[in-house]
Amino acid sequence: MTPVVNRWLDLLDRAGWTAVQAAAAAVLVFATSGSDFSWQTLGTFVGGAVAIAVVKVIVGQRTGSDDTGSLIGTPVIEPPPEA
Repeated sequence: MTPVVNRWLDLLDRAGWTAVQAAAAAVLVFATSGSDFSWQTLGTFVGGAVAIAVVKVIVGQRTGSDDTGSLIGTPVIEPPPEA
């Protein structure tokens, strides 16, 4: 049986965690580099990362070898589902 992936939840999960990671990275960079911190800069940093993640997920869901969103050319579920 082939697994069914809810594409909206997959997108939300992947892009959401990208947002969390980007925000953490931005705060770390601002805290350690002495750069000026602004909410606009943080928003641009996180928004750019999330936009890239959304595009990656959409491309993966439409072009991968299955509907799991994997772009690496092989199923990410082990063992692969049997037809």
